[in-house]
Amino acid sequence: MADHPIPRPFIDAPLKGLQRLGYSPAQLLSHAGLVADCLADPDATLTATDYTRLMDSFWRLTNDELMGLYPTPSHYGTFAMMCKAIISCSTLGHALHRGRRFYQLFNGVPGIEISQDGQTTRIELQMHSELDPDHFLSESLLVIWHRLSSWLVGQGIPLLSVGCAYPAPPHAALYQDLFATPVRFNQTATYLLIPRTCLALPVSQTPASLRAFLRHSPADLLARPTPHESTTGRIRQLFRRYDIAELPDLATSAALLGISGATLRRRLHEEQTSFQKLKDECRLQEASLRLARQDSSIREIADYLGYTETSTFHRAFRKWIGLTPGEYRLQQRRGHYDNQE
Repeated sequence: MADHPIPRPFIDAPLKGLQRLGYSPAQLLSHAGLVADCLADPDATLTATDYTRLMDSFWRLTNDELMGLYPTPSHYGTFAMMCKAIISCSTLGHALHRGRRFYQLFNGVPGIEISQDGQTTRIELQMHSELDPDHFLSESLLVIWHRLSSWLVGQGIPLLSVGCAYPAPPHAALYQDLFATPVRFNQTATYLLIPRTCLALPVSQTPASLRAFLRHSPADLLARPTPHESTTGRIRQLFRRYDIAELPDLATSAALLGISGATLRRRLHEEQTSFQKLKDECRLQEASLRLARQDSSIREIADYLGYTETSTFHRAFRKWIGLTPGEYRLQQRRGHYDNQE
């Protein structure tokens, strides 16, 4: 596992749950074998390895895999038992449905529902988002179900989109690294959207590989980079190397990926998107970052992104994130002030 840094919002949120359960950060750091003052600096982060140790110790110390962030605890070992129940399944769809039934055995804990619509499958969290004010539990469950599914079939499951039944949090810009796919806020549910064909993928793991997997899971699932290996994900990664005004065109992008333009179009179509949609998404992600920084007017941001009319930028941004640029900027400003208190 690469030792990339884990951003501070994903550290501070579980520590709040820890204190609700009656434990101190010092107790947790000692249990995890980490230096007592490693988080004293409010800007300090943890390596992926240390974060895995921290979260694994959290669950062992508190006996709650929901980290004190939900009214009903899920005792340590529940996730492992669910994995043992699904490892003998033949396909990913079979495993997800069995996992859904497993968590239905426990009253009051978050579960999932699985639905299909045309060429897509939606994995929807069944939980009360108002009980998760920092959204860390929602983020964690989305990540765990996606990473677990990818591990089961031995390949990255393409994420077509992610929906969140809450407004964009102050750290919304980090969601791109977390999911590498469009994230829509203020939705009616919190969900992952994947290609329907993925449900037929065979489970390639075995009870033996599961034993090794469970030595550090689900803690290390939260620390792993996204396994999203679709063509959509590769295009997004490619765009991130360029300034927004210099994004490569389709022919150049295809050549950089070592495929033809026609193949690139076909693969993106199979993943329910298009090259132009990904370009627009990249522009709007840049817009969210510039709006959060508060140092440019909305008109200036629209001009920089190539919108000839501010009203067109307003409509595009609202469609993408569920808020107007002004509403999003105000929300980010409030979140900044809240974090200073």
